[in-house]
Amino acid sequence: MRSLGLIFWVMALGCFGTDPVGAEAKPFADVHLHYNWDQQDSTSPEAAVKRLKANGVVLGVVSGVPSPRALKLREAGGSWIIPLFSPYTHHRGRYDWFQDPEVVDKARSGLESGRFHGIGEVHFIAGLGPPWDNQVFQGLLDLAREFEVPVLIHTESSSHEYFEAVCRRNPEVRFQWAHAGARLGPDQVSELMAACPNVWTELSARDPDRYGQFADSHGELDPAWIRLFERFPDRFMTGSDPVWPPGSAMRWDVGDTGWDKLGRFLSYHRRWLRQLSPDLARKIRLENALDFYAHVLETDAGNLRRD
Repeated sequence: MRSLGLIFWVMALGCFGTDPVGAEAKPFADVHLHYNWDQQDSTSPEAAVKRLKANGVVLGVVSGVPSPRALKLREAGGSWIIPLFSPYTHHRGRYDWFQDPEVVDKARSGLESGRFHGIGEVHFIAGLGPPWDNQVFQGLLDLAREFEVPVLIHTESSSHEYFEAVCRRNPEVRFQWAHAGARLGPDQVSELMAACPNVWTELSARDPDRYGQFADSHGELDPAWIRLFERFPDRFMTGSDPVWPPGSAMRWDVGDTGWDKLGRFLSYHRRWLRQLSPDLARKIRLENALDFYAHVLETDAGNLRRD
């Protein structure tokens, strides 16, 4: 009922605007947004917010490189946009953030400001780093524990065990696991989620242009994924990850046009969600995200009526 209260409040504010996916489109929580330095030329903060509203997004979670970019969406959209603090303090930061001890101090300042409500996206990639016991990485996890905020983590590995070492050693930290482990299948995702009840898995960027192991171009789901959703109905979320083209993030010579694809990404998710029961689809599309970020909504939007 608390989730329905937020939906009614957002609709009352006219948050939907013109809906390019049809008037019947149901409200959507997009928990994986980016607004980076290389996206500002193609999409202003106001234009980005307008696209979110036009696609029925009532809750958006955004990270920016550098972090103040995420705040621009919050300023343009309001309290339904939740900014995360990014440890990437420069445009190539995703490759060396864990070697910079100042990252932890900057993250602390960001969280203490009250303007950021989580940490991420943090890339944790086999063969690149960091190791699970890296001091900078552990410092960020300590901050997440201290401030009681989630960590959006992107793992890239051929095995779920790479991440399991982290989530097991940090049971008090709530993790939002990006892209369902990227290239991992439902069996490995299931094992990780069973081992770590502090992990919520999100399904962003599962379009066939990227990982291609989730649903086909028509949105047809593998039955094994459906069984997994039914096993953990309260711990899946989804989002768009509007970064484009794939594999060329934050190039100095080419701007990112991911926000132009937002409607396409969300329509893809809406197609495969139709194969689930209405209750399960609603949980993954909206309610699980509202519950996961309830602490933020209650703190920053305490005037919301949540029955």
